[in-house]
Amino acid sequence: MERILLYVHFNKCNHISGHVFYQLEQLKPLFSKILLISNSSLSNEDKCRLREDLGISDLLERDNRGFDFAAWRDGINWLGFDTLENSDSLTLMNDTCFGPLWDLAPIYQRFEEDSQVDFWGMTNFRKTKYFKEHLQSYFVSYSRQVVSSKVFQKFWTSIRDYENIRSVIDRYETRFTG
Repeated sequence: MERILLYVHFNKCNHISGHVFYQLEQLKPLFSKILLISNSSLSNEDKCRLREDLGISDLLERDNRGFDFAAWRDGINWLGFDTLENSDSLTLMNDTCFGPLWDLAPIYQRFEEDSQVDFWGMTNFRKTKYFKEHLQSYFVSYSRQVVSSKVFQKFWTSIRDYENIRSVIDRYETRFTG
């Protein structure tokens, strides 16, 4: 399987935390390409560790504008839709969670073998009076069929750099799995 991971990192102290290195080390065997998108500056030491210890050479450093959705948009633009359409799946993830606590390969395999699954995520957010039901954005995986769709591509090319997290949640997180 040709899988791509766009992994968003942010640390106000411009440092990659240990749990991020752990996550990337555990996730690396699942993906043919990992693009680490950092919304903060990376030290030369962290870059060296990513490249030499984990074999992750695709690094995109950017300002923390527009939060995760703008970062994923920039990662999608950096790779290009042609590259994404030639992969079997695209996973979007950020560093706000800990784990994995178990092997994710069987989970990927289960969803990839089910032709009725176009996308899936780790956590479903139940409807409240403030938000619609949606998959939380810290971990979502899309099939090639979705990534190749005009609707998906239009959504990601229309992402704006909002400065207010509530605007990002209202306009993107609660809608992107709809």
